[in-house]
Amino acid sequence: MQKNTLLFVSFLAVVAALLIGFNMGRNLSSSQSPQPTPNLSTITPSPTLSYVSGSACGVSFQYPNTLTPIESSGSGIILTNMTSPEASIIVVCQQEIPRIALTPDLIESVIIRAASGSASVSATMYHDTSEKDGSKIDKIIFTHPKTTLDVFIAGFGPVYRQFIATLQLI
Repeated sequence: MQKNTLLFVSFLAVVAALLIGFNMGRNLSSSQSPQPTPNLSTITPSPTLSYVSGSACGVSFQYPNTLTPIESSGSGIILTNMTSPEASIIVVCQQEIPRIALTPDLIESVIIRAASGSASVSATMYHDTSEKDGSKIDKIIFTHPKTTLDVFIAGFGPVYRQFIATLQLI
């Protein structure tokens, strides 16, 4: 099997597992009313959690110690919370990740800053829903300026927004 085919099939398997986890979490918390998504500029990490530093795909980030890396490689990382699967986050990098066709009201521009103080990069956040069950999922896609690989970061909710607020290019 060709390497690109294997990577693509692996990527699809990871996304499918993430969507199943989101669906399970949505079913567990369906009695709660949805909360509005906060603006990225107003998010600060919660002082009640301790944060762990990590890196993948040429970006560094911080994530709460409630997330556990279950898969990590040079092409990405999966961070999951076994008791709250909807808080899972996936970071994947590869050549030419397809962009998502959504209406402009579901697309947001995000700036990813560089850790060394050099130039930042503009990323696109897509506020999407699962075709299978309608669960919400946010996806960020951008091209890393040093590696020229596309970086895909998916998740949803406050943990994801805090994660995105700590992203830096390395």
